[in-house]
Amino acid sequence: MQVLFLAPDTHVYNHAFLRGLRAVGARVWGIGPAPEEQLSPAARALLDGYRACPRILDVEALHQALRELGVERFDALETIDEPLVEPAALLRERWNVRGLSAATARLCRDKPAMKDFLRHRGIACARSAAVASAGELREFAAREGFPLIVKPVAGFNALDTFKVDDQAALEGLLPTLRLGDGRRIAVEEFVEGHEGFYDAIVGPEGLRHDFVGHYFPGCLEANRTRWISPQIAVTNRIEHASYGELRELGRRVVDALELRGTALHMEWFFGPKGLKFSEIGARPAGEKIWDMYRVANDFDVFEEWALALSGGASRARPSRRRSVGSIQIRPDRDGTIAGHTGVREAFERCGALIYEHELPPEGAPTKGLDRGWLCNTWFRLAHEDFDELRRAMSFLGETVKSHAR
Repeated sequence: MQVLFLAPDTHVYNHAFLRGLRAVGARVWGIGPAPEEQLSPAARALLDGYRACPRILDVEALHQALRELGVERFDALETIDEPLVEPAALLRERWNVRGLSAATARLCRDKPAMKDFLRHRGIACARSAAVASAGELREFAAREGFPLIVKPVAGFNALDTFKVDDQAALEGLLPTLRLGDGRRIAVEEFVEGHEGFYDAIVGPEGLRHDFVGHYFPGCLEANRTRWISPQIAVTNRIEHASYGELRELGRRVVDALELRGTALHMEWFFGPKGLKFSEIGARPAGEKIWDMYRVANDFDVFEEWALALSGGASRARPSRRRSVGSIQIRPDRDGTIAGHTGVREAFERCGALIYEHELPPEGAPTKGLDRGWLCNTWFRLAHEDFDELRRAMSFLGETVKSHAR
């Protein structure tokens, strides 16, 4: 199998997917935004060839870079970066490469179109719309009521996402939305409840492996509130009956969107209105979450992804032996790290559970809340009991403090 991988070196996480492809015998070429001489040694060792494409979101520029590689035929063309999902699909169609279609990729990027498509197929979603003017936004608010969620049509990681509680807040937000110049934004009803994600690997025949994770608290609150130490918890109880409705929802979404030979990352809510689909990305979860699946399940999730892409038979099953969690400790202000407190107590109580962590040294610059969960100070833990895992993460969040100046 010959594979083209877009943006192979933007993060160390990308390298795990390259290794998965090499593990199934694939030859792998890369196109990325950086010059070849700037490739990391790890990426260079995993690639058979590489071309730089500074305008990597431009399909014509990608097409030219691909021609320069001098490879006559590719069996797969992949990326794990959300903004590249649609350009990758358009490039597949031009080069007649199997995989996610441009139509499906577009649905997975356009949140209002995605929800409308699935709603018409009987899948419960928040009421939503794409609006291009202040008038349309006000009309939606008058029709559906408050609170509302306003966000980019094709955003991710809760960036530029706002909860709007009343008309005054809506009017105050309007100047920042830049409506009226052809730009669309997504607006939807606010769905109260617990937020989590459903991830899967889908082969040519359909769904192969699935995983469930929980956010504590939800993404919007976590991204807006500095004092919170947000947690991600991947459960090993997915086979229990209590997850049956969620897994069935995942299967229905996979089949409705005709997702085959791909990874997916689906967000969901469960609350007073029941289980609701939130959105889906046709790519693996970020934040190195797939590495959590590797630790939790005693199997090579990256190799299984590569096998699903190639149509090869699955070689392993998830053990569901452990639950795995990730908790971030935010610095008390922006600036530079001044030190930490509570670390000794944390390792005395939870050291046997912590398999990975990051403690930035004194003087290191802090990173903003919009950079996600895996920055500044963080810990990753594993335990065979989900409730014990949560208790350990909560103890870390209450005990460890990151100080900045």
